[in-house]
Amino acid sequence: MERQAAPSSNNYLYVFGLPLGGLLLGTGIVNLYYSFGWDGGPMGQNFSGVGFSGVDNIGLLPAAEYSVPLIVMGLIILVGLNATAWRHTGGY
Repeated sequence: MERQAAPSSNNYLYVFGLPLGGLLLGTGIVNLYYSFGWDGGPMGQNFSGVGFSGVDNIGLLPAAEYSVPLIVMGLIILVGLNATAWRHTGGY
């Protein structure tokens, strides 16, 4: 037994939800670059403060407070909309 396509009133959810989820996920991924590092500034310019290996000085910066939640929210929206679309169309 084949499932029928979703009603057209449900399309607005996908028209606005998919770009919103993509923007949230993309913004979070781009901001991950600014989420890890050293609070003291550029590590390559402060050798005396960092030492021989700066690996132990790397930590979370303030951008991690919003980039990780943006990624999680974007993934939840995209996965949720994809799952409901598969249920409405029967997997096709």
